[in-house]
Amino acid sequence: MYKEEEYKNSPSDDRLESGSRYNPRESTISSIINYLHSVNGLHLISSVTQILVGLAVVTLSLLNGIQPLWLATIMTVMGSISTMIGIFFLYRTITKTGAFDSLLHRAIKRVINSQN
Repeated sequence: MYKEEEYKNSPSDDRLESGSRYNPRESTISSIINYLHSVNGLHLISSVTQILVGLAVVTLSLLNGIQPLWLATIMTVMGSISTMIGIFFLYRTITKTGAFDSLLHRAIKRVINSQN
């Protein structure tokens, strides 16, 4: 019975439950693509779009694409804020994917499994 509990709570068991398998032949690009599949696609697309639109507005303003100077100034500020929020949203989207695989959550899973 002791060996069964030891096997049940082993780190390899946690890796298999989380779905992260090590494949030595996996290339860097395929590992990035596999990581992005675990990210919510809508959040990723919206943050990248917000960054691109913000940068496009700032570029148009700086290249005098918007004629009244006061309007170009306001659009530059709004585009900069939009770009910063988009970068922050992209950062939060990517970093929050592995939040449930923390050490505390794995310890709680082990305690619950050992009580069953």
